[in-house]
Amino acid sequence: MPDYQIVVVGLGGVGTILIERLARFLNYSRDINSQILLIDGDTYEMKNYARQEFSEIGSKAEVKELELQMKFPRMRFLSENAFITEANVGNFIKDGNIVFMCVDNHKTRKIISNYCKNLKDITLISGGNEFEDGNVQVYVRREGSDLTPDICAYHPEIQDPVDKLPTEMSCEELSNSAPQLYFTNLGVATIMCWAFYNAIIRGQYLKSEVYFDITTMTADSKTRTLK
Repeated sequence: MPDYQIVVVGLGGVGTILIERLARFLNYSRDINSQILLIDGDTYEMKNYARQEFSEIGSKAEVKELELQMKFPRMRFLSENAFITEANVGNFIKDGNIVFMCVDNHKTRKIISNYCKNLKDITLISGGNEFEDGNVQVYVRREGSDLTPDICAYHPEIQDPVDKLPTEMSCEELSNSAPQLYFTNLGVATIMCWAFYNAIIRGQYLKSEVYFDITTMTADSKTRTLK
C-alpha cells in the first residue's frame, strides 16, 4: 500500500498548479510510494490557458493523469471524471487519505468537510480565493478525534452555502465562472503546499488557517480553537 494516498479534488486554476509542485516534491525528494487520485468532472478549454496548467484540451482528470504519469514515473496516478456529491463522496475519500480540496464552491466544501468529520483519520487541506486574496484551511483528525477545527466551524458561508454544486448548474452557469487571477491561484497552491509540509512532513497542526492578500503582500496565519 502506498505510504501517501492523496486525493486532489478540483483541477482548475489552483489544482493544476498545486499538483505539479506536490508531485515533483514527492517524486524526487521523498523515498516513499505515493498514489494520487485526481477528481474533476470538467474539461479543459482554450480559455483556461491563461491561468491553468495543462497540456491538451479534454477531460481535466484524464488529461492531468496522463500528463503527470509521464513526468513523474515513480508515482501512481488515477483519475475520476466526476464532480463530488453527497452520493459519491464515499467512493473517493477514505480513511487515512490526504485530501486537497481545490474547488470554487461552498456546497462541495461542506459535503467533503461533513464526510471527513465521520472518518477516523484524515487530513483535509482546503484552498480558495477571490480575485486578489484567498485562504487555506487545514483540518486534521486522528484516531477519531479532531486536532483542528473542521472547515465549517469558523465559516458560516460554508456551513450554510447558498451556491450550487457543479452538477446543479447549467452549461451557461458553468462557463460563466467568476474571474480569477493566476497569481492569486499560485498563492493558494503555494500555501497549500506549506500546509502539507507542516501537517504531514513535520506533523505540526498549530496553524489551521492562513489568509493572504496579494495587493498588500501579506499573509496572516490563525490558530483556531476547537468549538
